[in-house]
Amino acid sequence: MITTLFFGIIALVLVLWSFSYGSNRGRYRFPVQIRFSDLWRFEGTVGRGTYAFVGLAGFAIKHNIDRIIATAVFGRRFTLFNYWIPPTDAIRIDTLSTSDARFLATMVVLSIPFVWVGVSMTLRRLRSANLPAGFVVLFFAPFLNLVFFAILSLIPERNLDAVPHDTKSVTGPRPPLVPSDPLGSAAIAALLTGMVGGLAAYVGVQSLGVYGWGVFVALPFCLGMASVLIHTWQQPQTLASCLLVSVLSVLVVGILLFAFAVEGFVCILMAVPVATPLAILGGLFGFLLQRGRTMVPQGSMMILLAVMPPAVTGVEKAQTFAPLLNTIETTIRIHAPAEKVWRNLIAFDDLPRSDEWLFRLGVSQPIRAAIDGRGVGALRTCLFSTGTFVERVEGWEENRYFAFSVVSGAPTMQEFSPYDIHPPHLEGYFVPESAEFHLISNSDGTTTLAGRSRYRNAMWPGPYWRVWSDMIIHRIHLRVFDHIKRLSEEGKF
Repeated sequence: MITTLFFGIIALVLVLWSFSYGSNRGRYRFPVQIRFSDLWRFEGTVGRGTYAFVGLAGFAIKHNIDRIIATAVFGRRFTLFNYWIPPTDAIRIDTLSTSDARFLATMVVLSIPFVWVGVSMTLRRLRSANLPAGFVVLFFAPFLNLVFFAILSLIPERNLDAVPHDTKSVTGPRPPLVPSDPLGSAAIAALLTGMVGGLAAYVGVQSLGVYGWGVFVALPFCLGMASVLIHTWQQPQTLASCLLVSVLSVLVVGILLFAFAVEGFVCILMAVPVATPLAILGGLFGFLLQRGRTMVPQGSMMILLAVMPPAVTGVEKAQTFAPLLNTIETTIRIHAPAEKVWRNLIAFDDLPRSDEWLFRLGVSQPIRAAIDGRGVGALRTCLFSTGTFVERVEGWEENRYFAFSVVSGAPTMQEFSPYDIHPPHLEGYFVPESAEFHLISNSDGTTTLAGRSRYRNAMWPGPYWRVWSDMIIHRIHLRVFDHIKRLSEEGKF
């Protein structure tokens, strides 16, 4: 079912392309002209039909080879999603077992000829479309490479010598909704794409509950590109105005999500660093499409850009990725013996309210901890600003080692919003699992307190969202450790 959906999306792209463009006389054609020797060379150009055919055929061949080798030789299940997991999530080289290393090395070797063909064909296709060769790096970008492939399969070849010098001569339908002046077209473009993007984001996070590549990667990229296609519909525009429109489209989405109580200010703010560059990248693509002053397949492209984010989100919903277990470690040196540190570690009284911007904006912060019983199996409760964490003691070596697992938790934050909202990501996406603490007595009478917390973050792209979650865990560690240090050095327990 998932494979059918994936190839269905690609087939839709080709169908749209086929019906949008025919020969110069308006007749349907599917130009596939390729020789085997052409697959390996970097010189010359290649047409969009040939590029699309080679890309789809190459992917089908490679996937089946990978699947057969993985199952027959290594006894592993292999699906399309093995290609889409970010390398930083899928591969931890320093922790690979011998069998995993052998499997990874085999997959890398098998991919070399396909990567060579893909890069050579992409460079030649970029040359024929008069696009910068540097865009070839998108061939390696997860998810974005699907959009990139679809765009290169749609846009026509550019014969710059045959392009009219009149910058306002663009053939094709001109909807009255899009004004001809730059300011009006920019406003319409940002508002239209912003409203559509806001609806797509709402469906993705509220109805489907998927905070992933579709919402945070595909959507902003498509917003940026679609807004520029609308902005340049009547006539070519400057690069600065195109990039500004792409950013404004994302800004409109953020404003709508906040105004209609879908998301809080902090979460929207956290998404800005990943969404804005992707929107700018999409806007740059849109600008380059109109740079040659030839009519691009705007109708088909707009349909593609509208379909791509929900399609990616739907695929993510159908195939749940298991988030990795992440570990954050923090240490502090305390001028007190381990006995005093131990007493203040297993239970402590109220922490002073923090003035850090992170906690003031609603991120959950610790208040106090209490323990019922002693030794392994005892229950510890830790009160946070958003609720209570219940923890079961799993390790107990008095004055040396303390560990617990999280039995039940609380929301990760209280959204900064004028409304009383509770987005899905507050529960079940950022999941603390366990923690352990080591007390090391030093020769000078001080104690080194080292703590490790383990958690999972189900929001994607994982490498980006871990930047925030790692920072939050580390700041919570420091808040508690500073409090334990103050209590222990003042002689309180």
